[in-house]
Amino acid sequence: MTNKILSAENIYFSYSKHRPILKGASLEVTPGEIVAISGENGSGKTTLLKILVGLLRPRQGKIWLSGKVGYSPQDLLLYENLTVLENFRVFGRAMNLSRKDSIEAAYEIGEKLQFTPYMNTLVKHLSGGTAQKVNFGISLLGDPNILILDEPYQGMDYSSFMAFWEIQAELRERGKAIIIVSHLIDDGGKVTRSLHLVDGRLQDCLGEDCLICGGYRK
Repeated sequence: MTNKILSAENIYFSYSKHRPILKGASLEVTPGEIVAISGENGSGKTTLLKILVGLLRPRQGKIWLSGKVGYSPQDLLLYENLTVLENFRVFGRAMNLSRKDSIEAAYEIGEKLQFTPYMNTLVKHLSGGTAQKVNFGISLLGDPNILILDEPYQGMDYSSFMAFWEIQAELRERGKAIIIVSHLIDDGGKVTRSLHLVDGRLQDCLGEDCLICGGYRK
């Protein structure tokens, strides 16, 4: 297991006895992989990611993680009444980063994602796209070994979307791993592996014969 960053085996989960969501989902991720997960609305993608980062406990199954995890949820994980910079300082403190390191990281990430002009703006006054960039930016704090991203670029403009993928490419070159929930066919050329969550289990994309994505596997 030393060549893996994450391993999830036979994950079962249900919110009620009569409505199982995950029915034996399994996943392995190695350094340098960008794994895209797609599926119908309500198929359990967000639930699976919450289980992987420890926010939900599976009814059955095992999860193994190596190193630091960065998580960008679908809903904003930010303090609305704090500024962008204050959010970085708060989350940085939770990761045992110094004030100096948190501020430096905020400006470095902000430069890449084009939100440095808003460092002293309250989150509640940000546009949806800018808030989403900050939300993703927080997940990069502490130089995580694996990023787990739930539709991280909703509302971003095109230049920010491209900057997002440039960051993923840089992380991949450094041996980091990324799991990303995405519905965009265009993302297929940017990932190393595509999985579909169908009937509670993860299935490999079958390339040109895939009935779900039409074959965008790289």
